[in-house]
Amino acid sequence: MKRLSLSGSVVFIAVLVIVLGTAAGAWMSLGLIKDALEPAQEEKAAIVADSTDRLVTHLLKQGVPLERFGRMDQLLASRLTGHPDLDFLAIYLPESDRLLYQATGLEDLPQNRPASPSDPLVQSLADAQGRFALYRYPIVQDGQTLAEVWVGFDPGFMARVFEEIGYDIATILVVTLLLAMELLMFITTYHIKTPMAGIHFMLDRIAEKDLREVVHFPGKDELSNLGNKVATISSDMTTWLRSTAEGKSYQLPKKHPKKVGLARLSFVRPPLFLVIFSESMSLAFFPAYVNELYEPIPGLAPSMVIGLPISVFMLVWALSLPVAGQWSDSVGRKKAFMVGALLTAVGLFLTAWCDNLWQLLAVRSITAVGYGVVFITAQGYVTDNTTPENRTRGMAMFLSGFFSGSLCGAAIGGILSDRIGFPATFILSAALSLASAMFVMQFFEAKVKDPSAPAPAILSFKDFTTLLTDKYFLLITFLSAIPAKLLLTGFLYYTGPVYLNELGANQSSVGRVLMAYGLAIVLISPLSAWLGDRLKNKSAFIIFGGGLSALALFAVYMIPGIYGMFTGVLLLGVAHAIGVSPQLSLLTEKVKLRNGLTLGKTIGIFRLTERIGNIAGPLVAATLISVLGFQSSFLWLSTGAAMSLILLVILYLMFRSMDQRKLQEA
Repeated sequence: MKRLSLSGSVVFIAVLVIVLGTAAGAWMSLGLIKDALEPAQEEKAAIVADSTDRLVTHLLKQGVPLERFGRMDQLLASRLTGHPDLDFLAIYLPESDRLLYQATGLEDLPQNRPASPSDPLVQSLADAQGRFALYRYPIVQDGQTLAEVWVGFDPGFMARVFEEIGYDIATILVVTLLLAMELLMFITTYHIKTPMAGIHFMLDRIAEKDLREVVHFPGKDELSNLGNKVATISSDMTTWLRSTAEGKSYQLPKKHPKKVGLARLSFVRPPLFLVIFSESMSLAFFPAYVNELYEPIPGLAPSMVIGLPISVFMLVWALSLPVAGQWSDSVGRKKAFMVGALLTAVGLFLTAWCDNLWQLLAVRSITAVGYGVVFITAQGYVTDNTTPENRTRGMAMFLSGFFSGSLCGAAIGGILSDRIGFPATFILSAALSLASAMFVMQFFEAKVKDPSAPAPAILSFKDFTTLLTDKYFLLITFLSAIPAKLLLTGFLYYTGPVYLNELGANQSSVGRVLMAYGLAIVLISPLSAWLGDRLKNKSAFIIFGGGLSALALFAVYMIPGIYGMFTGVLLLGVAHAIGVSPQLSLLTEKVKLRNGLTLGKTIGIFRLTERIGNIAGPLVAATLISVLGFQSSFLWLSTGAAMSLILLVILYLMFRSMDQRKLQEA
């Protein structure tokens, strides 16, 4: 306990130092950015004024009088186009104290028409200074000031830019914290906990006079070197003991001690985190990227076409899971994870170079296969290295790594896509997935197949028919699991980005909003799992989570806009953190294993069946949006979630009552 406490303290102190250092650096950066914004604005004003000055001077040299420039207002207005910060451009005559030509980008003022003394856009210097951040530059000819160029900026633009940068930095701080936790937990486990556990294992075996196994330490640190020396001493002892009478009291190997590895659950978290991170980087902008490649498909509304790649991805992912699981069992976790990560990297890289929708569907299918192999292999790794007693904790670790990667990827992907564009973001995400394959190659050990181990059970059609006639399987799968997955892909992955883009939010803002879902999962899931084990009432958690899901969609309906969407995404994250995890536990408790059905087959079929929600989500949401619009779609989705929950409660109470009567009759 002391050793674990010390390790935990080291991690806590290291993370605290990293976060405080990053926060201090961010604060200083904000100050530097703020100091640089005003000079940058002034420099832009000077460039615009100089360009206008050259135009006026050229016309004057052509003999055109200053007051006879034709369509000058329209020309000035055209110079405001594409500059959201630039709101006013005018030519002022100091001699007569009037604005000769002017144009404004403000939406509440008339556009593109000549100004006149009776109907000016801006009436005076005081008026202009009150509306804009104003810069004035003289137009000089032959040493005489003929006029002035007035350049006006939106006075709130810099404040909004500064606020946006502040939000991005806060987002990066959260991601930094999670990345630091992931990295430090792996370092302490690989270089401290695992070698110490291996040394203790061998010393305990020596004390028990069992020298049949020694531990192999792949690391190059001091503890690993010490462990390998202990293993060498143990091997030398076996040779010496064979030649002595004392050796009869020891358990010795026939030839050489068997070398065993020390696999740890935390070894799978970093590569899993990287793959999920890389794939999730496109969550914030993927519908916008699809919209750039949009091609009409007869019979499908534009919103359905945009949602099609997400549904195809989910379909291929779902279909790949059973095959990938069997293949991962046969070739080993190391090889399977590396192949899955490489396929994901190839798919993400090719996504950056797609020219049309059909190419996108093809390369997203490649990505889905790789993603499916990684997903099922990581779950298999957890199963291999846990026992029934600690498997729940192992799966919680798996889910924590999954949603941490999703949270960080969505947030960082949104920020990057705004700054470097969609293709470059996909290429970077492919590099991260490739890095995960290299990590596995370096730190995973190939598992030696045990010839005496039973062959893995293969799913059959009979297994599906057996489960699909079980009332509790149908109830939990079709009224809880599938609706939850439908809302995840339909509302969060598809509708969220599309709706926020419609509201004018940039990709950074979309990423921050979607980040709320993963943050809720990461923070609340451990507490929810602990309470579920203590209260032992899984159905109550599923019902409560279902109610929150309906409330999340209703909140977006009642509060239109970005704040409503943020509220809905956050509530959905809380709902899934509470209600999704107990689904499998309740299922394994209630479903009867018969006709050769095993627990592993039940879990596999459940995971495959619930993907119906993943596939249908974007198509259902797109159909509702094309027919009803966004706000009514939120209401219908909320109503559907509520009706599904009500039916779940009624049938569950009915089934439980039927079971109790059967027990009483028996």
